Amino acid sequence: MTTATRIRIGAVAVAGLAAACILGPLAVPGPPADPVLGALQPPLTTVTALELDDGTVVVAPRVEATRDGLVATGAGRRRIVDPARVTATTRHRLCLGSDRFGRDVLRELLVGGRISLAIAAFSLVLAVVIGGAVGIAAATGGRVVDAVLMRCVDAFLAFPLLFLMILAAALLRPDPLLLVVLLGCTSWMGVARLVRGQVLSLRSRPFVAAARVSGSRWHRIAIWHYAPNLVGPVSQDTALRMGDLVLAEATLSYLGLGVPPSVPTWGSMVAQGHRALPDGWWLAVFPGAAIALVVIGLAVIGDSLQRLGDPEP
Repeated sequence: MTTATRIRIGAVAVAGLAAACILGPLAVPGPPADPVLGALQPPLTTVTALELDDGTVVVAPRVEATRDGLVATGAGRRRIVDPARVTATTRHRLCLGSDRFGRDVLRELLVGGRISLAIAAFSLVLAVVIGGAVGIAAATGGRVVDAVLMRCVDAFLAFPLLFLMILAAALLRPDPLLLVVLLGCTSWMGVARLVRGQVLSLRSRPFVAAARVSGSRWHRIAIWHYAPNLVGPVSQDTALRMGDLVLAEATLSYLGLGVPPSVPTWGSMVAQGHRALPDGWWLAVFPGAAIALVVIGLAVIGDSLQRLGDPEP
């Protein structure tokens, strides 16, 4: 398999899942949630939704007409509904089943993926901005600045970052914005070292020397000469780093230290599915598979980009 093919496969997997998470909730409205009769329905179950005149909805996999009325059966329970109260009847297919609250797992998976990927993406942007600024400052600020900044980077890298994230998340109130700041501020060190190494190699290039001799200030050199040449190496690194951030967000959410419980993410879905594993294996398997697909796809893209940037002789 060629490198270009590997990139296409990884890009299709990641981009397809991201597009599904963004657009899917609009195309997959799903049935109303019924925690009584519609809970823990297995994948590929067809349910019937009965809209009543008082605005409530009864959702059950089995609805039968009897002499007593409509008998809705599901989750080991039954309910008799007066046919005169039914204003509308619709049928829905639960492709990935329902959770313990009767919600469509497919819709929850898409909504949770949108939040998980957004948190990882914004955290990555913050990490690249901080790491890029520190790396350029270390490479161009002289020996003292370089030594101080690199010792700070080494100190952060030596500290167990997962413990730091868990400690900060446990002490502070769970919030998506807080999680973005937390992940971004604990993921910039590798970017800083990469940018510093690249800038140090670029400083000896003729075009940078010519710009310096012509009187260009350091910020113009950084914008017009360093930044364009950093796009390739940073892109290779960010593809792998994005996968790490997806895993970090899922880990914190699994532990209940990420976003509030009312906000669905893949990590929180795996946690809820783990607690209900004997009754609904699909609750943990499908979000776990989504996390694995994204991480593997990003790893394939990052590895292939590194092969393109540094081809073997």
